[in-house]
Amino acid sequence: MKAKPWQQAVGWALIVALLLVIQPVDRKVERDRIVLGMHSPTPLTKIVDFDPTAISGVVMGAALGGFRGLAATMMWLKMQELWDRGQGTWFSCLQVMRNVTLLDPYWIEPWKILGWHLAYNLYVETKDPQERGVLLAKGVAALKEGISWNPNTYELYAELGWTYFDKIRDYEEATKWFRASLQFPHPEYLERMIAHAYEQLPDMDRALDWYDYCLKRNPDDGTARGATTTLRLRYLPAWRLMQAGKYDEALKAIDQHLRVDPNGTIGLHVKAHIYEQAGRKREALETWRVSARVSATDQLARYKVSELSAELGLPVSPEEQAPTYLMEQYESSKRMAVPRRGRL
Repeated sequence: MKAKPWQQAVGWALIVALLLVIQPVDRKVERDRIVLGMHSPTPLTKIVDFDPTAISGVVMGAALGGFRGLAATMMWLKMQELWDRGQGTWFSCLQVMRNVTLLDPYWIEPWKILGWHLAYNLYVETKDPQERGVLLAKGVAALKEGISWNPNTYELYAELGWTYFDKIRDYEEATKWFRASLQFPHPEYLERMIAHAYEQLPDMDRALDWYDYCLKRNPDDGTARGATTTLRLRYLPAWRLMQAGKYDEALKAIDQHLRVDPNGTIGLHVKAHIYEQAGRKREALETWRVSARVSATDQLARYKVSELSAELGLPVSPEEQAPTYLMEQYESSKRMAVPRRGRL
């Protein structure tokens, strides 16, 4: 619930009073920051994001006194208390989570939970499509802000990659952030996630490169071995024929697989991609439409339906089109600079 004007005024009055009381302590802590090389204070540009009515006097005193780690921990305990009350307090939790990231931006876990809470919990809780778009964009922005504070560890890059992979279904963008995470010590499943994202695009050559890398690193990686075998048997023959310009033969090869699994997402993506490479955009559009119809979560297919329909000057039904907020995420990701990536 948004604070009333008088509540905000009282909150800021309390902040000013506390600031005057603890000013001597703050000077000493500021000196310690400089002499001992401690973390810098929260930037003044971020102070306006605080909600003073969501912070107790004790917590604000600790924050203004330089004990931001302690204040962040106290706020985190408050968030957990709200969380335990159930869904009715989820929007209240949001402001407390945000305050924690402002108090201690080097604490990674709150950034992860803030991004997830926005892009998943509140996204599902909200039924208005426009508000969903806002929440999803805020979830992505929160993770990117967290990365700007913590650029030298894999966690937030991986979390953002997962959001693009699982929620937005922008697989190309997901690989960028997953690959960025590989610059640092990381769990080995991230390389498999990159391979799986390339399968979905589809890009069978890059998917195989990453699965093969996983097997070279760990010959006992059963997941990578199974995926590699499946990819080579089901999709690679058609993919190689397409690369040779033998589009009709490639389509026959992928149709052999689709007769066994007519609703297979990757198979349909490969078929649509072959049509596109052959310049047969109308047939590519129809194949993407089939994929969009058989899978309610195939946002890539819906994006491609919208993209090709626009190119061909054709209408798009609401059932086939990706939601506006997901389209905006796709488009914005295409315009953004690529982060520095890990190397294969």
